[in-house]
Amino acid sequence: MQDLGLSVRLFSRPYGVRSQMERLLLLLALLSVALHGWLLYQLVAVRDLHSAVTFLYLFSLLPFTLFLASVWFDHNPGYQRHLTLYATGVRYRLGFMQREHDFDWEEVESILVGQTVVHFELKNEEWHSVNLGSVRREQTMQRIKSELERIATNKEIRFQITDQ
Repeated sequence: MQDLGLSVRLFSRPYGVRSQMERLLLLLALLSVALHGWLLYQLVAVRDLHSAVTFLYLFSLLPFTLFLASVWFDHNPGYQRHLTLYATGVRYRLGFMQREHDFDWEEVESILVGQTVVHFELKNEEWHSVNLGSVRREQTMQRIKSELERIATNKEIRFQITDQ
């Protein structure tokens, strides 16, 4: 597929982790490592196997796990939610670890664009809906709508903008 240059990332929470959140997660990860050392000493050397200490040990894994998850998401962009418009078709992923969908413009019967969702009706009566609720910038939303309208006009696809 030839790229039009319009790819919109539809980030969910795990992908939205950036500078301030990463600093917080790094601090929590370092605190978690220190807590791990102390709790491991309590569990092994002192043999204090109380459930509270075990709970604290397991709970201390959370910040470190979040930090590792944010690093993993940054290094594996193939799992990100996205909507990409190509000259020949559409490709999108709705959620983490979900299948990526794609179809050609020749398969599209109509495009309905709402305030936060785009519906593609295919000629085989199949519907594909892409939620754009995570797109915060109005400029990006307008670009998506204008690009879809331009493609619909060029490919003679029925195009409609709704208030829903």
